[in-house]
Amino acid sequence: MSGKESKSDAKVGGANTGKGSATLSGSGDGMMAAPGKKDEYISREAFESNPKGYFTDLHAQAHL
Repeated sequence: MSGKESKSDAKVGGANTGKGSATLSGSGDGMMAAPGKKDEYISREAFESNPKGYFTDLHAQAHL
């Protein structure tokens, strides 16, 4: 693999936010601050592949 996460390694809106999610002190390679969530990071590749899905899940979680 080229060092990038595969889609199976990172899910948007779910509990698994990809490799390196245990380190919340800064975003690592391929990671970005999660929009709408404080101090959380997600896979940039997964977010960019389905931003609408991310925000749909984010809004659904807000209503729980």
